This record gives sequence, structure tokens and C-alpha cells, in this order.
Amino acid sequence: MAMPALKELIILSCKLTCLPPGLCSSKRLGPRELGLYSLSDLTYVENFPSVVELELFNFPKLTRISGLSKLQKFRIALCPILEVVEGVPLLDSMVMQDHTMETLPEYLTTVTPRYLKLTCSKKLYESLLTGSSSKYDKISHIKSRTIDNIN
Repeated sequence: MAMPALKELIILSCKLTCLPPGLCSSKRLGPRELGLYSLSDLTYVENFPSVVELELFNFPKLTRISGLSKLQKFRIALCPILEVVEGVPLLDSMVMQDHTMETLPEYLTTVTPRYLKLTCSKKLYESLLTGSSSKYDKISHIKSRTIDNIN
């Protein structure tokens, strides 16, 4: 374990292709809050069993998030090709922000947060408001939802 007393980790604007494995080797030790911003080459975030809050912003290559068994709060913005979110059984709230988002990602069908706040394009916003589109089916299992658009 690289830094056993670390409670919060923020990484901003770097070219990491993966996160150092020594940061996340224990459920009890390791960061409880993880904030990652503008990591242009990172393709996955995996196996951070101590993380309770995760914030991701501007990941053009991110495709996978998994193995965050204690994750409760998840905020994500501008991760356009993210395909897989799994191994997050305690997820309570999720905030997604992307004003260019015109369709909902498939992974929303496999996560079960109690609350979802979605900020998306006007086109997606309007199709979700009708509640009858196949897009809406991806989030219909989430009990509490707030959907906004920026326009």
C-alpha cells in the first residue's frame, strides 16, 4: 500500500494510461474520495475497493469502470465512449453531465442507483420527457430521476 493514510486523491490533467495499483490494494485503506479530471489517455478505472465517492471529468478514451465495491456517489461528465460500469453494488446517487449526449449509454441498464441526475442535449431531454421512447427504458428502473438540458 503506497499511502495508507490517504483519504482523498485528486489527479488533474496528466497523461496516465492507468492508475498506480499501489493506491488501491485494500477495502479499508486507500482513498475514500477519488477525483479524476482531464486524463486524456486513461482508458479504465478499476479495483478501487475503498472509494466511496468518485468524480470523473473529461475522459475522451475512458471505456470501463469496475470493481468499486463501496462506491456510493458517482459524478461523471464528458466521458463519451464509456461502455461498462460494473461492480458498483452500493451505488446510491449518480450525476451525469454531457450537453452533447444524444443517447443514453447501455451501462445505465445495469446500474441501480437510488437517484440519477442527468444533464444532456435538448434532443435527448425532449425524447426522455415523453417517457415512451426506448431511451427512457434504460433509466425507468431508477426510482428518482432529474433530467435537465443546458439549452
